[in-house]
Amino acid sequence: MKKSINLLLLIAIATFQFSCSSDDDIDASLNPKSVTTCNLGDFSPTGVKVCLNGTDYALPNETITFAAEYNARVAYFTWTIEAGSMEIINIEDSATGTTSKSIATIKFNSDFNGDAVFKVKAKDSRGSGEVTHVIALEETN
Repeated sequence: MKKSINLLLLIAIATFQFSCSSDDDIDASLNPKSVTTCNLGDFSPTGVKVCLNGTDYALPNETITFAAEYNARVAYFTWTIEAGSMEIINIEDSATGTTSKSIATIKFNSDFNGDAVFKVKAKDSRGSGEVTHVIALEETN
């Protein structure tokens, strides 16, 4: 009986250890330049406000996430590449409380040389707001 309990305890500990280590591996693969939040700061509840958070520099073949938020629970986001060798590979929208959020994953192509511009626009029944963001080529030593 004692051996059975010890064996079950050992299996439970091993299972817990492996499940935690796989979660850590997922977080470790996220580019350190990536963001998933944006601080709207103070705003009027009757006004419209959109914010964008993310790096200003990228390298060729790099994949980075950028976050946008809008002060409305039901908002529609549109991400647009204005210039530069990059592409939007994924967009995830969500809403919590009185805020909508959109996270875009952008891949900078192998020929990326800076001078990249993208825009995110958020719209709801009260109006819309947009932010343009410029990405330069990151200098490496």
